[in-house]
Amino acid sequence: MEYQVGNYKFKTPQEMQAAKRDLQKIQLLKRPTGTPKEMAVSYLRQIKARNIKFETAIGRDFLKAQADKLNDGTKPVSGDKNRFYGDPKKEKKEARKKYRRENGFRARPTWQKVSLIMLGAALATLLTLLSHELYCDFISRSNVKELQEVATAEEVEEITFDESQEEALAASGVQVLSWDGKEILPQYKKLVLQNPDFAGWVSIAGTAVDYPVMHRPDDNDFYLSHNFDGDYDVNGLLVLDKRCSVDGTDDNVLIHGHNMKSGFMFGALKNYKDYNYYHNHPTIKFNSLYQENTYDIIAVFLSSVDESENDFRYYDFINIYNEAEFEAYIRGIKEKSLYEIPYTAMYGDHLITLSTCDYSKRDGRLVIVGRKRFV
Repeated sequence: MEYQVGNYKFKTPQEMQAAKRDLQKIQLLKRPTGTPKEMAVSYLRQIKARNIKFETAIGRDFLKAQADKLNDGTKPVSGDKNRFYGDPKKEKKEARKKYRRENGFRARPTWQKVSLIMLGAALATLLTLLSHELYCDFISRSNVKELQEVATAEEVEEITFDESQEEALAASGVQVLSWDGKEILPQYKKLVLQNPDFAGWVSIAGTAVDYPVMHRPDDNDFYLSHNFDGDYDVNGLLVLDKRCSVDGTDDNVLIHGHNMKSGFMFGALKNYKDYNYYHNHPTIKFNSLYQENTYDIIAVFLSSVDESENDFRYYDFINIYNEAEFEAYIRGIKEKSLYEIPYTAMYGDHLITLSTCDYSKRDGRLVIVGRKRFV
């Protein structure tokens, strides 16, 4: 459908309205002032003074006609022709911008609409995932904080296990008395009653590492993806290797934990790649169910659990049966250590090994080994 104003035809109602506005502007300018040239000068002065702009061919043809009168039609107007005639391309572009401003999203081309919809969907998905991750992280930290409050309470509730509780703990593999007659530490009795898989607590002063350690004699994986209550948790908890005993008497206590980007669990251990961090945090505290222990770090190294890599299999040294084997292990970890540490261990010393993921190699691990202080 076409729309006509005088001899001019337009394709849309908007163009027709613009043409009518141009006619009104022209009518305001047309006042007899003398000769055609004088009138043309008057029109052009008014247009310039009032900053009048035409939107359609009606206005542009009017301007051209006045310019031709000034030159008697013999030569083009000097200077920028758009000064009088207007710039059709620019005006068309401005008209498109105005239409989009007034009509918003539906005025955009189809490809832009599709792109914006896809971008919006991607952003919405990203925000949803991020919000879920932050929410899960918040829940994980809240759960751990509750456990920390129980484990570090200034006033520890006196708990005496009754016969049924002792039987339930024994059925879960937990002895109320250790092999050498030690009782479960008072601050851990409530936790072990809540969950008999609780095996102790690891902390490193001045770092975020301050977490319970869990143990199942047949499963190293469950608590890497579950919390203290057994509910799914991507952060998991720290895990005492299934080959270790819960009384902490092994030659080498091996503890696994996730290297979380948020710094949760063993996420802080990556800082030990820097000697200065080690220098400021040189000890590990691991309390078993029955005894509080402090370990001096003697090696920090990178390794792999991919057997095809033929790397140092640190994870196979839990119970070390002779001096030669022990010395071979110590020699291996000292040679791989990222920097020199002036402490070492001798046969008969007890060790702790913290192991977490490292992404510098396939199935890589960052490993920290400490020597137990004798009291």
